[in-house]
Amino acid sequence: MSEQEIREGMLLAVWDEPPLDFDPDALIRRVEQKKSRRRALVGVGVATAMIVVTSLTLPGLLPRDQDSQLGSGSQTATSAPPSESVDQKAQRIGDGLAEKLGLRMTNLKEVYATFRPGAYAYQANTSKTLPSRPGDPELSGFVHLTDQIGPTAIQVILTKDKSLERMLCMGASTCHDVKQNDGTTVTEAEYTDGGPDITRAVSLRKFQSGYYAQISSFSYNPATNQGLRQTVPVPVAVLTDLVTSPGIAWQ
Repeated sequence: MSEQEIREGMLLAVWDEPPLDFDPDALIRRVEQKKSRRRALVGVGVATAMIVVTSLTLPGLLPRDQDSQLGSGSQTATSAPPSESVDQKAQRIGDGLAEKLGLRMTNLKEVYATFRPGAYAYQANTSKTLPSRPGDPELSGFVHLTDQIGPTAIQVILTKDKSLERMLCMGASTCHDVKQNDGTTVTEAEYTDGGPDITRAVSLRKFQSGYYAQISSFSYNPATNQGLRQTVPVPVAVLTDLVTSPGIAWQ
């Protein structure tokens, strides 16, 4: 038997025995460490899966703000707009009335408004500032218009002066109240001055707060005291539509 065959036979005889420096306790410790490491990896995997599932389901359960982020208690509330000045109110109401009148009476041209805060605007084209007096309206002015006859205007008064209501039906040929669904009352009045034609038409809206909005149409131009015509350019029904327009906040 050769030396090579003897060496291979000895290796086959001891191939499954532990090495001479074999330590059973160290082997057991390594096995336990591998088991612990495997359990930790499994735990991390489960936790990661739960986080992924939660992140996918939470967006449908929690509120989102305008930036599509998760809602939180740190969101700031929308601040209230600043209070409206009298001049801004005059501009807003005037523009609203002019637009509404142009849509209601399509035969009109050059429809626009001019208002004066705190005084009666008997002359819209004057630059003179009249002194304020007790009982003066909050706003007064005109909605100017041009029809087939020529230029004229209707008068607008916003006030808390109760004398408008007390004197409205005096001398009127017709005067009656029309209750509105919002609790306000509109008084419609027409005047003929003894003739067959209507020389003045008025719609007065009274609010529950005691505030009045009055729109009047005359057989002349109240802004210039000129332009006499046979009857009023805007009938009382249209005046009521203007003073009850839901798109105009009067107070």
